[in-house]
Amino acid sequence: MFFKYSLCISLFLAQVSSVWAQMPWKISSPEAQGLNSLVLANSINQLKQDGTNIHSLLVIKNNQLVLDASFYPFKNTYAHDLASDTKSVTSLLIGIAIDKQYIASENEPIVHFFPEYQLNNDTLKTVRIKDLLNMSSGFQCSWNDGEKELGDMRKTTDWVKYMLTLPFASNPDAQFSYCSGNFYLLAEILQRATKMSCHAFAQKYLFKPLGFGESYWLANYKGVNHGWGDLHISIYDFAKIGCLVLNGGAWNGKQLISKQWLEKIQPLHKINNSEFYGYGWWLTTEDPNLVQAIGRGGQRIFIYKTRNLVIATYGGGGYDSGKLDDFILQAIEQYDKNENNYALLQKAVKNASLPDTSTTTPTAFPASELNKTFMLVSNEMGLRSMRFEKRKTGYYLIVGFTDSSKEEHPIGMNNQYQFSKEPAFGLPMALKGKWVNDNLSIDYNRLGRIENYQFSITFKEKDAMEIKLTEASKGIKQTIRAVKM
Repeated sequence: MFFKYSLCISLFLAQVSSVWAQMPWKISSPEAQGLNSLVLANSINQLKQDGTNIHSLLVIKNNQLVLDASFYPFKNTYAHDLASDTKSVTSLLIGIAIDKQYIASENEPIVHFFPEYQLNNDTLKTVRIKDLLNMSSGFQCSWNDGEKELGDMRKTTDWVKYMLTLPFASNPDAQFSYCSGNFYLLAEILQRATKMSCHAFAQKYLFKPLGFGESYWLANYKGVNHGWGDLHISIYDFAKIGCLVLNGGAWNGKQLISKQWLEKIQPLHKINNSEFYGYGWWLTTEDPNLVQAIGRGGQRIFIYKTRNLVIATYGGGGYDSGKLDDFILQAIEQYDKNENNYALLQKAVKNASLPDTSTTTPTAFPASELNKTFMLVSNEMGLRSMRFEKRKTGYYLIVGFTDSSKEEHPIGMNNQYQFSKEPAFGLPMALKGKWVNDNLSIDYNRLGRIENYQFSITFKEKDAMEIKLTEASKGIKQTIRAVKM
């Protein structure tokens, strides 16, 4: 018995130690760093009241952690998909590879790294590494039509060949055109130059020196990591990236990336009136001291150089994360040295991390709709089949996908989340359901994988189903028919 309790205590302390290892900052009240806690508390409360699908929000001011908020059902210890913020990390890795002379410079033509491809295209020969970093490769590739070229590339058996044989819409370095395939080529270049995957290189030269926790990064059929996205790290580790950039590449007295490389992050290519892109980062002429990484679903980091401020946030889509810095800046502007509402902020943060039990509904499911497998028509989630079962531990949703994979997850049929694990990395996900009149409403929340798929299901006569599917981060809104197999 003593051994059992000792083991439990040891495991608990190990988990606590792991969390604290990811948090290198001292914790401070906002007031001690010139922020108004009441403004922060009111904003946290409003985000929860509005049902904003935000997962996490961290604020570091003067190298002090002044806000550490997670929003139920997410926890800040979970690893989370950076989405396109991954591009900003890939840019840093290219800079480190140049610093360490694995790559001569960003001015190297990209064709030098792909000698097996004999392509007689004079324009292609002028594309440099920096053109990929700046989204100015000139390839006929853009974010129009849901990044069609990225999807088409992933369907081929040779991603490099697909990218290198794209036609050109403009000369390299002439104009901005958002193309995730550019950052796949950068991942290939990094792996070819260093003889390490992007993930292995990052772990050696960036993640380990920064004291990262667990990290995950999707790779393709060749073992090349997706340089454009799909890197998963905790919010604490994401914030470290922001602090590293803020501090000119230095961390604990060691220069992890040269200041000269970070100084290249400038508003080089115009996107619209005030937005610019440079070396994998977003900039604005409205505030020259602001640098951002921006990703689908609300993944974002704000780096305010002159304010010594880093704001890191994760989300599941459906809201404008670009406005989250507004109330942080408001808290700075409304700072009053004679006020201290830190206790109210702590209460708001705790409340945000807890489930809303006031919305609990009766647990129920018509027996007539259980243990039936429904086959779905083609849909944007890639679902092929759906089935509901009641087991000893509760209700379960079993879904099959068009790639022949299958997932089984418990559902909290009282409108309270039940947790399980997603299959790719074993990260937490959560499902809940409730009946609204005669419709079954289900939240299929992938949490750290971003997507929160919402089903509104109507059971029809003759063993049929109609499913209204929505997902905010991907802009999915679709009605799906299904019939019993």
